[in-house]
Amino acid sequence: MQAEHLVGRGAELDLATKILRQEGAGAVLLVADPGIGKTALAAEIGARLAGEMVVMRVHGSPALSAVPYGVLAPYLLDLPVEQATSPVAILREFWAQFEKRRGGEGARLLLIVDDAHDLDEGSTQILAELVTAGWARLVATGRPRPGLPAALLQLWYDGLAERLELHPLDHEGVTELAEKTLGGTVMASAADVLHSVSEGNPLLLRCLLDDSRADGNLVRRNGVWFLTRALSGSGEGLAEVVRNRVLRTSEAEREAMYVIALSEPVPPAVLDTQVGRETVRALMDSRLVLSTNGPGSPLRMWHPMYSEALRQIVSPARSLQIRQRMVQHLLAEQPTTEGLLRLVSWALDCGADVDDEQLLEAAFLAAKLLQNPLALAAAGKVRSEALRPRARAVMAMVSYNDGDFRSAVRLLEEDLGYLDADPSGPLGAGLLWAAARAATGDSAADIVADARSAAATFIKDLPESDPMAGLVGRHARALELAALAHEGHYAELREGLDRFEAALSADEPDFVMNRVFLLAMQCELLTAEGHAVEALDAGREALVLLDEPADDLLYFSDFVLARYTFAALGAGDWGAAGTALERYSARSAMGLIVFGGDIQTLKGLSMLRQGRLEQAAELVTPAVEALRVRDPQQLKNLGTALAFYAAARSGDTALAERLAGERAGERAGEQAGEWAGGQTGQQAGQQAGAAAGGAYVEALAELFTLAGQELVAKGSGLDKLRKLPESLRLHQLPGVLLQNLVLRAELGDVQAMESIAGITPSMSGAWAAGWLSLAEAHQGAEGQGFVNAGNLLAAAGMPGPAAVAFDKAALSFDAEGKRPEARQAAVLRDVSEASLGDALVHDPSTEADRSVPLTRREQDIVALAVSGLTDRQIAEKLMVSVRTVEGHLYRSYAKLGIRRREDLGAAVRH
Repeated sequence: MQAEHLVGRGAELDLATKILRQEGAGAVLLVADPGIGKTALAAEIGARLAGEMVVMRVHGSPALSAVPYGVLAPYLLDLPVEQATSPVAILREFWAQFEKRRGGEGARLLLIVDDAHDLDEGSTQILAELVTAGWARLVATGRPRPGLPAALLQLWYDGLAERLELHPLDHEGVTELAEKTLGGTVMASAADVLHSVSEGNPLLLRCLLDDSRADGNLVRRNGVWFLTRALSGSGEGLAEVVRNRVLRTSEAEREAMYVIALSEPVPPAVLDTQVGRETVRALMDSRLVLSTNGPGSPLRMWHPMYSEALRQIVSPARSLQIRQRMVQHLLAEQPTTEGLLRLVSWALDCGADVDDEQLLEAAFLAAKLLQNPLALAAAGKVRSEALRPRARAVMAMVSYNDGDFRSAVRLLEEDLGYLDADPSGPLGAGLLWAAARAATGDSAADIVADARSAAATFIKDLPESDPMAGLVGRHARALELAALAHEGHYAELREGLDRFEAALSADEPDFVMNRVFLLAMQCELLTAEGHAVEALDAGREALVLLDEPADDLLYFSDFVLARYTFAALGAGDWGAAGTALERYSARSAMGLIVFGGDIQTLKGLSMLRQGRLEQAAELVTPAVEALRVRDPQQLKNLGTALAFYAAARSGDTALAERLAGERAGERAGEQAGEWAGGQTGQQAGQQAGAAAGGAYVEALAELFTLAGQELVAKGSGLDKLRKLPESLRLHQLPGVLLQNLVLRAELGDVQAMESIAGITPSMSGAWAAGWLSLAEAHQGAEGQGFVNAGNLLAAAGMPGPAAVAFDKAALSFDAEGKRPEARQAAVLRDVSEASLGDALVHDPSTEADRSVPLTRREQDIVALAVSGLTDRQIAEKLMVSVRTVEGHLYRSYAKLGIRRREDLGAAVRH
């Protein structure tokens, strides 16, 4: 039995074996929906007890459910025909078969009965009597509906059996099963998708894993498994499971399942007339069909993947016949979003005609839900020349999210003026076009010049009084403002936004989209300027506008969300940042695939600012691999920088060097492509400096890269960090400068603390306030000041810096001769460290305390680290957690007065 089959079932396995080993009668009834793992658990119970009991297996079957004693036939081959209906004779013969297998050794009988809900009444009575008499132990599996036979349930009522209900795997169980099946780390966002789509069903999960590997969707890079597109229900593994299940139903039930899978969600009244109420009730009793929202609500198949697999079985001709029979009933009421998408998808699959308006509506809805194949198919079928520009905008959005930026540009280019002039269209279209242009390496100046040209061409024959001329002009100005932000010209951006806001009018048809754009730009500007709380308010207002039923603003949600998340991180509002990132997956699980790398990068930045190094590394290292495949928010440089920094700070030099080497190779390839395209080295450098992520994002990436370089090779990054604000205006802005100073402080730059105390009073948010308190404590150099700072940092959700503050407090109190206060501060430090979820990097500015020797365990771990082993290898060798290893190492750093793993060798020799 493979271990992965029993992930999350250890407690049930232990309890079941304990019950079956006890004296007296004993039985275990395992109840669960199909695919949850009851058969595998029963088999493992039998395997575990096979050395002490004689195991005899019985398999229930729908085909034998009406045949008296049919499932016992394999053990009744020597029974005379005339005794085949005698319960006593059957019981005697069954026991004789057991005695043969026991061989006189006195072992007890263990009956393993699978699918007990399909047993005939006679067989059930025989099995129950064996248990009641104490002659046998029993493990029986069954489904909640139709449920176990009455005779077996009576054992439970009489206290002779224990009923164990197995539930779907939780998120942790799905991740564990996936990693054991794949033999490697599964990216967190991919695990989220697998949990969401499989709904914790182990059988479905294994089918999805096998099918996704087979079709190339699930890929592995540098030891990390991640998904490249939506999970499909058309794989052979899932199809086989569905076929086996379908074959166990009646012809009427199969027909009903095809109808439901093709047209779900289906009103019960429609199904009653089309396939019959009794058939529908039978499917619901078997839990093959479920109500969407209680009695009387529309019905669907029990799982979306099951529906998709069923649809693959039905031929196009048969599908068209069913559609012709059902469509009028389904259109009798206004379809839901899901119903409309299913109707259009069904029509496209079987070649039925759909009008252009409905196709375009479905395309927009599918794009919003990231159902990209349907969005492309529906938009591609739009025939009306008047609607084609909006259809191409949908296709461009899909191309952009898929990383095909050049296709997105090409699709939008010819319609740019028209789309900008369409108040009900996706502006967004212009911003999406600009973002796609930037992602291909075009400069902001070229993008703005082309936007102005497109606008001028469109309105050249229009009178100035024409509202359309004003609308197109506003959209061109919006692109200019976006370009200023992208280049990091925030002073000019502030002036431009003031003029843009003054010109807005609530009477204009494009007011909502322009208001959302204005708020998003203000959110970014205020974040860079250090007014993160105010930025958060602007971003929140933009999201509220987007949540209102409004026009199809396709790109705006993503445009706002990234800026809102950076504002939340700047404000130290970790909860708001997490809630914002959840919106990416709120539309559909596909959001975790398209934006998975971006989501984990931003979560990693959050973890680093909280001081949670290990958790940050677990997020950003896999994110780098996903970002190389899909990066709609253009965060690859930031993700790589965070992963490099986390690896360097953790002492994983090999990983840090690999990441640095890969990034250097990518940059060389980018420059080679630019030069091959006829650009000068200066042009290439300018574009690399601006980068597609935008100036603010790239500034953060540069800061973490330099800090990582300093950790890998002392003296290579710290001085550059100091000089950045002297040479670049962007790095003088408080929202960027504070990150610089924090990294320098964590590297041991004492002067950085003085600068933090100088800039943070004018900033807003818990992140800045926390570091201000720590900087002021450093200036006061008193124990109580550090305790106050630690308390504030802990309350702000920053346990890493809080632990540093409490550690400083303990040292200060100790130096002041205040032993009780020092002990209390040490306790607070330990509490903060415990809340980290990983080990804390000590404050490198703390002097070495040579009076405190390394413990025996610290000596062992330091010796292994000096020999070249990684933290994980040390953990495996000593049979401890990685967090324990890191904790011992960092405490050793403090005792030895060093900052880096590379300094250990020299320190222990002195």
